[in-house]
Amino acid sequence: MIENKITRRVFLGTAAFFVSAPILASLPKTESSVGIKKILADGQFFNAHELTVLTDIAEIMIPKTHTPGATEAQVIPVLDALMLSWAGNDTKKRYRQLIIQVEKLAQDSYKKNYLESLQPERVSLLTVLDKRSFDNPNTDISINYRKLKELIFHVYYTSEEANPDYVLIPGTYKGCLSKQEYQNLVNKRLGRAS
Repeated sequence: MIENKITRRVFLGTAAFFVSAPILASLPKTESSVGIKKILADGQFFNAHELTVLTDIAEIMIPKTHTPGATEAQVIPVLDALMLSWAGNDTKKRYRQLIIQVEKLAQDSYKKNYLESLQPERVSLLTVLDKRSFDNPNTDISINYRKLKELIFHVYYTSEEANPDYVLIPGTYKGCLSKQEYQNLVNKRLGRAS
């Protein structure tokens, strides 16, 4: 089985989807009684329920502190767009399956749905899942969780909000650049002298 790898070229090739991703950020949301920002409209790939679960998971992984969180970096809208432009059928299935697995884990642990669980319960659930996913890496849920976590952090650290040197498209594809060549492109894009 061939696994999709995220490369610079893949991200540059999905630029059109990055432009449309902020649309999801403007979709109507409401705050639930347990502190979850419920997405009220479907995205490009995920439905509103799936987006709500994924947004909460990403926000628990990367909360807003003195730096932007996953929500401010629009991690899930980008992930949603990547499902159309980058993800193969196995990857799409993997992420949808993980949402079901997380919901089952919440039901088994707290006798309630994930979206009805309190913030400390959701944090605890994901903390345990994270530990188990690395202690026992060969189960389906472990693989699915680690893949999602890797992509969430990748999208976050390549976002404009999390990366002060962010440049969506630094120009034509140049192949391997030296650090100085890259910095010159960034400076040029930001209007700074090299």
